[in-house]
This record gives sequence, C-alpha cells and structure tokens, in this order.
Amino acid sequence: MLRRRLALASVYLCLVCMLAPTPQPIAANLCTKDIIKKVQTLIGKAPKLKWLDCRLYTPSPEDYENCPSSTMKCFADELKVLIQEWETIGAIHGFRFNTKVEKLASLLNQTKPECLRCELLKEETAETFLKGLHLTLQMMNFVHCPATTRHPPRKGLSKATS
Repeated sequence: MLRRRLALASVYLCLVCMLAPTPQPIAANLCTKDIIKKVQTLIGKAPKLKWLDCRLYTPSPEDYENCPSSTMKCFADELKVLIQEWETIGAIHGFRFNTKVEKLASLLNQTKPECLRCELLKEETAETFLKGLHLTLQMMNFVHCPATTRHPPRKGLSKATS
C-alpha cells in the first residue's frame, strides 16, 4: 500500500513539474516590437499636436548604452506624462503602454552607477522625444530579438534626436 502512494505521489510531482511554465529568458522579454508600433503611431500624431508645446526630458541613445535601466525608466515616466496630456485634450485614447516600458526598465541591468536622473536630461519636443524612444527601442531589439526578425536601427532617426 505504501508503495502505491509513493508511486502516485511521484507521478503527480512529475506532472506538476512538466506542466509548470518555464520562465522565458530575459532577452526574449526585451524584444519590443509591439511597443515600437505604438510609438510609431504616436510619432504620426505628434506634428498635429505641436501647438501644445509639450517638452519632455529626453534620454539619448548614448544614455541607453551607459544606463539602460534608468534610461528606460525615464522614457516610461515621460511617456506617461505625454499620454496624459494628449488624452486630456482628446487627441488619443487607450494608449497605456508606459507600464510595458517600465517593465523593460526593471529587466535591464544598470551598467554605471553615475547615471543621470531624468530631470537632468535635455528637454525636447514630444516628436523628438518619441523619435528618441523609437530609436532606443530599435537598438534594444537589434540586440535582444531573434536575428531573423530584427532590423538595425534606422540612421535617419538619430539625426532628428541630436
């Protein structure tokens, strides 16, 4: 009788282990194609909303290379401000992806302790901010997405963010 219970417990334990979801590697979680599409949509809306004169703290691609976590956290915080401003005037609805950018920030490692706080970065227009975010996400995808689906960052956007 004891052997049957032990065997049954072993089978049950094996089934539980097999059915448990395996965690995805962090690199797979850093592939951000859905966020890039949403940023592209916002970039298309930005020229029509220039009259708002919205200015946002804007990290550069170099900031991302040196301080990936704090850079993405800054982008998430400023993106939240931008979305709230644009929703207030009815320009957009349902853009709640800044939490996805915050999650990206939590997955990234900080490489240098002397990273600048967001408030110390240069203030740029909403369009320039979004283009900088777009370029940074493209850089991230180039490193973290599977080679068959990634594309190198487009050079044309880097001039607009400089």
